[in-house]
Amino acid sequence: MSHPAPKNQIIKEIEQALHAGTSEKRVETLMRVTDLFINSAPKFGTNETQLFDDVMGHLINHVESRALVELSRRLAPVANAPVGTILRLARDDAIEVSGPILISSTRLSDGDLIEIASTKSQAHLAKIAVRPQINEQVTEILVERGDAHVANEVASNAGARFSTTGMAKLVMRADGDDRLTESISLRTDISPKQFRPLMIQATEAVRQKLLASAPPHQKQMIQQVLDRISAQVGKNPAKPQNYAEAQRLVADISQDTELAKSKVLEFADAHRVAELVAALSVLSGIPVDQIDRLLRTSNEFGMMVICKASVLELDTAYAVAVACNGQPVTADAQAFEDFHAQYEGLSVSSAQRVIRFWQGRQKIMRHFKSNEA
Repeated sequence: MSHPAPKNQIIKEIEQALHAGTSEKRVETLMRVTDLFINSAPKFGTNETQLFDDVMGHLINHVESRALVELSRRLAPVANAPVGTILRLARDDAIEVSGPILISSTRLSDGDLIEIASTKSQAHLAKIAVRPQINEQVTEILVERGDAHVANEVASNAGARFSTTGMAKLVMRADGDDRLTESISLRTDISPKQFRPLMIQATEAVRQKLLASAPPHQKQMIQQVLDRISAQVGKNPAKPQNYAEAQRLVADISQDTELAKSKVLEFADAHRVAELVAALSVLSGIPVDQIDRLLRTSNEFGMMVICKASVLELDTAYAVAVACNGQPVTADAQAFEDFHAQYEGLSVSSAQRVIRFWQGRQKIMRHFKSNEA
C-alpha cells in the first residue's frame, strides 16, 4: 500500500523551498506535492488528506497565480481533494484560478456555493451556474444576484433545480428578455402556473420560435396555453388603465404609510383595482404603469414581490393577489397555505432586488420602443 511521504520530510522540503527565494522552486515543490496526492488520492483517508491540505495551504500563499491555475485544474475533478485548499482556490478573485473548482468540484457544499455566489463577481456566478448539479438554495441566489448571462446559464442547465419561488423569480426576470424566455420555456420542470405568465409576457416572435422548434409533446402544451391566452384576451382585452383619478384619490395618504397599508387591504377586499394599484405605487415607489403590466401579464408572483417589498402583512398580500386575479377573496385553505409558504420564504431584501432587476428590464424595453417609434 502506498503512503504519503513522512510529514517531517515534506515540511522540511517546504521550508527549504520557501527560504530558497525563487518562485520556480516553490512552484516545483507545490507540483510535486500535488502529484504525490493525486497519484494516491483514492487510498487516502481523512488524516492523510488533512496533511496534504496543510502542506498545500502553506505553499499556495507563496506561489504565483499561474501555479494556482494549474493546481485548480488538477484538483477540481478529485473526489477527496483537500477541502481547505479547494475553498481557497474557489474564493480566489482570479476566475482563471477559481473557475475549474466552481464548475466541477464536488468538495464544495451548498453553503460554500451560496457564500461565494453572494459575495463574488458575476464571472464566479457564471461558473457556478454551469455545474452538473445545482440545488434550489444555490439557484435562487444565482437568479437573484446574477446578471442576464448568469440567469440564462442557470435556466439552460438541466441539472439545476428550482424551488417554486426560484422559478417564479426567473420567470419575472424573463420579462423583456427573449433569450431567457426561450431557455425557461424549454425546461421540463416549469409548472403550468408559471408557464402561463411566461407566455403572456413573451413577444410574438418568441412564441412562434418556440412553436417551430419545440418537440411535439411540448409544442402541444405551448399551443394550448397560447390558445387560452388568446381566448381570454378576446373576451377581456388587457388595456392599460388611466390611473390619474385613482392617484388623485390616494394622494392624501401618500405620507402616512400605515394608513396606506390599511387602504391597500380595503381596496383589495372591495376589488377596486385602480385604487389598489395607485396605493401600491405609493408604498413601493414603483410607477403605476409598471404595476399595471404585472396585472396584465397575470404575474401573481410579481404582485407578491411588490407586497413583500412594501412590507405588507400576509393577509393583505393574499387579498391583493386574489383581487388581481379578478376574483373575490375566498376561503380556499390550500391556496392560502401555498401562498403563505412562498410569501414567508421571500425576504424583503430579496423582493427589493427582484424588483430592481425587473424595473431595469422595463427601462430597457421602453428605451427600445421609444427608439423604434
